Amino acid sequence: MGVSSSLRQLYQDEYFTVFVDERMRIVHTIRSDKPFGAIEELDGIFARLGSALDQVERSRYGIFADIRATPGRNDPQFEAALERLRPRWTGGFRKIGVLVRSTAGLLQIQRHARRDGVKRLVSQDEAELLKYLTEED
Repeated sequence: MGVSSSLRQLYQDEYFTVFVDERMRIVHTIRSDKPFGAIEELDGIFARLGSALDQVERSRYGIFADIRATPGRNDPQFEAALERLRPRWTGGFRKIGVLVRSTAGLLQIQRHARRDGVKRLVSQDEAELLKYLTEED
């Protein structure tokens, strides 16, 4: 994602960077390549991320989650924790688009979407996601 002048940074830590594009009404979350540590740390990480995202009126924005750099992880404890915490990240947004690096990542996120019962577009194509997020319902 090229950072344009229409993007304003809302938040950054070692795991996430968050930008908002007021013109396009898209919040961009970019996941770093730093692996999550202990499962117990996830609540604090996602609480801080959620607080940053609460600075925008979620129902008026699409969220673009770029997770291409994310280290792969799918152990049962981690999956259960993320299932519980994902709503703090993507909940309440008008539309959800997830940018993945690989077919395996695409399949994993599609599985999460089915489990969550939340519609989201998962793709390896940034332009496709931006088009989806800016289209009217």
